[in-house]
Amino acid sequence: MWLLFFVVFVIGITFFFMVNSNEKFKLSGKFRHIKKNKFQHEINGGKIYQESFIQLIGPKINNSIEQIVTAFLIRDFDQQYAVMVLVNDLKLGYLLDDDAIKFIKLLKLNNLSDNAGINVQALIYGNWRINGVNDRFRINLNICKNLSDSEII
Repeated sequence: MWLLFFVVFVIGITFFFMVNSNEKFKLSGKFRHIKKNKFQHEINGGKIYQESFIQLIGPKINNSIEQIVTAFLIRDFDQQYAVMVLVNDLKLGYLLDDDAIKFIKLLKLNNLSDNAGINVQALIYGNWRINGVNDRFRINLNICKNLSDSEII
């Protein structure tokens, strides 16, 4: 009887850790949308992540793209003050350094942990390669230009 209980206990503990080990980030809230479809907050580093944009967008159908998605903002602990912008677990860029510091302050003001992630609506837009020029996709967030004026709900 004790052996059966022990085996079930070990399986339960193993299952618990295996299920939680895949969870990289913890969603802790989302930004209040400032206005419908007003995507004015630009993200840094879009040129570097063009392959991620293409993987997310899919095959070329039109010359240009505009797609509203849900982005996830989370700290990148490999860098001191860096906040990644992820969509479907694909990194599409970073908040500017000043915005990253404001994001971390917003987390503290809302009593959220440093590894908290926040959802926000985002607009992916740009053009496919034309006459040998590289693809030009970007992402803007639907939050205030000054991140300090934003509100987490």
